Amino acid sequence: MFEQIILENSSEKQAMITQKYLVHHIWSAYPDPFEALKGKFTKDNITDFLKRAEKDDAVKQLKHAIIGDIRAKFDTTVTTSTNFDYSMEEEDIYKYYSDAEETEDETVVEQEMTEEEMLLKFFDVDPNKL
Repeated sequence: MFEQIILENSSEKQAMITQKYLVHHIWSAYPDPFEALKGKFTKDNITDFLKRAEKDDAVKQLKHAIIGDIRAKFDTTVTTSTNFDYSMEEEDIYKYYSDAEETEDETVVEQEMTEEEMLLKFFDVDPNKL
């Protein structure tokens, strides 16, 4: 095949580039990579991938492509609240005071998941599977 002859006659550096960026091509070829790769990774795989992305440009570019696809497809915000639910208390010893004045000191904070949280959630990584 024509392409095979070109690859066989390429330099070592060109072969290395092909090998590094083949994963990018495969990622983009999946109709739904998150569904296709769901449950295939471990927490250690994710941790290793993120560490390698700090030093290796090809891995960093792949990480950016994956995180970009996650942000485009899924809601990546996490909402936390500081409001405490007192309904689980058996007896409200402060009822007299709370009847006098009702104040709602709830603080809602929305922030984006970390990259690790995104990868773990949207690839459905079992946290018990190392």
